[in-house]
Amino acid sequence: MEIVEAVKKERNGNKVLLNQHETSRSAVTLGDEDTESGTRLHVKALLNDTLYYSEVFTDDTLYEEANGLIQELKGLAEVELVSEEEIDQLVKK
Repeated sequence: MEIVEAVKKERNGNKVLLNQHETSRSAVTLGDEDTESGTRLHVKALLNDTLYYSEVFTDDTLYEEANGLIQELKGLAEVELVSEEEIDQLVKK
């Protein structure tokens, strides 16, 4: 996640607005390995009102990595959990 790297570079007074939410990828699971199943993670983050990051993770491995990076981010910077709408409004400015 690029935003984690940016926070590591700056390390001073970083504030990250973060929204993450999980949704189901498919209402029907047929058991076929090609069928979408499980959960997807949508992450939006805004660093110091300047660096915007948004991604949807659907692969289970990437989903777990994203959660790990979010935990790392929380250890590196001041993280405020906000609504998706709040981030969207700030990005549009």
